[in-house]
Amino acid sequence: MKADMIFPQPRTLKERLREKLRAKVRLWAHGHQVTYFDSPEGIRMDWEYPSYPSMRVLQSVKNDGERIKVGKYTGIHYSAVVIPGGVHHADWVSTVHGHVENGEWVDTPGAIHSNGPVVFGNDVFVAYEAVITSGITVGDGAIIATRAVVVKDVEPYSIVGGNPAKHIKYRFDEPTREALLRIKWWDWSTDKVAQHKTMIHSDQVAEFVARHDPALESREPCEFC
Repeated sequence: MKADMIFPQPRTLKERLREKLRAKVRLWAHGHQVTYFDSPEGIRMDWEYPSYPSMRVLQSVKNDGERIKVGKYTGIHYSAVVIPGGVHHADWVSTVHGHVENGEWVDTPGAIHSNGPVVFGNDVFVAYEAVITSGITVGDGAIIATRAVVVKDVEPYSIVGGNPAKHIKYRFDEPTREALLRIKWWDWSTDKVAQHKTMIHSDQVAEFVARHDPALESREPCEFC
């Protein structure tokens, strides 16, 4: 074996995850899939590691809409649709975004617009075929049910569903929700999350809060806290 042979460097987990997402986050314009999210001409998207957003992004015209932001440990089903723009003016004479001029279709600047960026918090789950429109913020720990059409902000740790999506219930009572938002376990290092995986992936919510809520003055000693 030659000493000067060059071998490819092992890819990091984040690099492997990003490569996987290229095949799952797709941009659709005029009904056709046109690009992946991380190409220079693609979707303006920011996502935090580790997350697995595998959505479809629908645009009425190319480069329509504002940025999509995805927090940590957020799962978005590959059939879910985010519409970052595509808003037509209901208060104009016509809602159509263009006209024919000299035999050619001409888009009217500003006829299609966005209500703002779409922001998914941390530890969010978006289920099968849900639709999220522009200007929406989905709070930490929220769940968007199958085929929900989200047209307004979703509160942290709430479950919404329906068309238009409405509040169904909170996942936990208010003190527990507030405690989890103080703990922010998603900001822990991946090593610390792994150390607490048994409790994080369980229904031991009260015990988890008792051990990690910074607002509690006295807690059980914890070797890894």
